[in-house]
Amino acid sequence: MKTEELISALAVDTLPQPKVSSLLWRALPLAVAVSLCAFALFWGPRPDIVAAMSSYAVLKTLGPVVLVALAMAVAVATVHPASSQKIPGVLLGAVIAVALGVFSVFLAREGQSALVHALSIPDLWVCLLSVPVLAVPMLGGVLWALSSGATTSPRLTGALAGLVAGGAAASVYSLYCNKDMVLFVLPAYSSAIAVVVLAGAALGPRLLRW
Repeated sequence: MKTEELISALAVDTLPQPKVSSLLWRALPLAVAVSLCAFALFWGPRPDIVAAMSSYAVLKTLGPVVLVALAMAVAVATVHPASSQKIPGVLLGAVIAVALGVFSVFLAREGQSALVHALSIPDLWVCLLSVPVLAVPMLGGVLWALSSGATTSPRLTGALAGLVAGGAAASVYSLYCNKDMVLFVLPAYSSAIAVVVLAGAALGPRLLRW
């Protein structure tokens, strides 16, 4: 390498890099748009979407959005070693605890037979396949943005990226899903999101090393 080339390379290396959060906000909307296009082509909204969005069923769309926002905050904190993950981490844990609490209340009230019946329908497999597929572009975009940071726990950061992508995909899928029972939505959506979280955790050590 010539001296001039070395100087140019060093100068480029010292230029300020875009913040991870900026890259995330740049990549995620584009990835969501890709997922929405796929959703429109292969799934489409449920026939009674307007009525559903005006009922308690809207919670299965908004709930994952809250999860995405908190998981994103924790993920960004993990790629900035000096940042605190405490507050968003506690809030994320609280949201998951509330979901588990709601599930436990409905399970105790309606019984295991109702749970078995809710999860024995073919819609379960549609959910378990659809959410990870819709999450693919979002997982790629989130991992790309986070790779510009400096995580000390790439597997954890990858898992959080999966939580962001899986939660966003579940929110999109909810516009198609016409099953609103709590004993279906919570375990089915949680399992589908968990698949994406595991994928993110597996990809993290490969894509987020620095």
